[in-house]
Amino acid sequence: MDVILVACETIEDEVKKALERIGFDCPVIWLEGGLHNSPERLRVRLQEVFSRADGQCRRLLVSLGFCGGGVSGLTTGDYETVLPLADDCLSLLLGSMEARKRASRPPTYFLTSGWMRHENNVVSSYQYAVERYGQKQADRINHLMLKNYSRFGLVATGCYDLDEAAARIDPLAVKMNMTVENIDGDMVWLTRLLTGPYDDPNLFLVMPPRSQLTFDDWCPLIMGADSSAVKETPPLADVSFPDAFI
Repeated sequence: MDVILVACETIEDEVKKALERIGFDCPVIWLEGGLHNSPERLRVRLQEVFSRADGQCRRLLVSLGFCGGGVSGLTTGDYETVLPLADDCLSLLLGSMEARKRASRPPTYFLTSGWMRHENNVVSSYQYAVERYGQKQADRINHLMLKNYSRFGLVATGCYDLDEAAARIDPLAVKMNMTVENIDGDMVWLTRLLTGPYDDPNLFLVMPPRSQLTFDDWCPLIMGADSSAVKETPPLADVSFPDAFI
């Protein structure tokens, strides 16, 4: 087998659309949504995938970002490993980390249909809190968790119904005195992960067979490497709920 793709369920819509557009057919290993909320769990799950891919492919494509360090410390197998030098999947869907920074002004809580479908998210967590603790307490908790945000931003990737997604988040936005706005997405970085080339060290981390991903590999990213070079298609602050509310 030539290529295996590893992808998070939260960007399933976008990955499937990108594969369809370029006519690329390869096995996809889907990671459970929400793993990025626990870097240690993500690391363990990814290492299982990396180990099982040994002897199964020539190249492993990993459509994840740094994800809080969840990819650091992994040992690869007898295949080349390619990862985007992104902080997380949101920057990948927005086209660059520079685009992410621009879109974060004003302070924005980013969402896609996949984020609201595949994991414990701001909508499902709020509903759970209402059922368990009542409306008043749920509102208090959410105002606290979202106090640094002024809007919800739906990343418009062209891969899901924006109106349907907005209908899901609108009631919570009204309660939290936040707006809901569409933010232009950009699929070029994700598509290039599938097609190559991987010769830009600001965009991709290419690991040779039987190597180890270390924090040092991500230092340029952490220190502010600019991925805004992907501009063929011009156009989180994240919220973590306490375990009791997940």
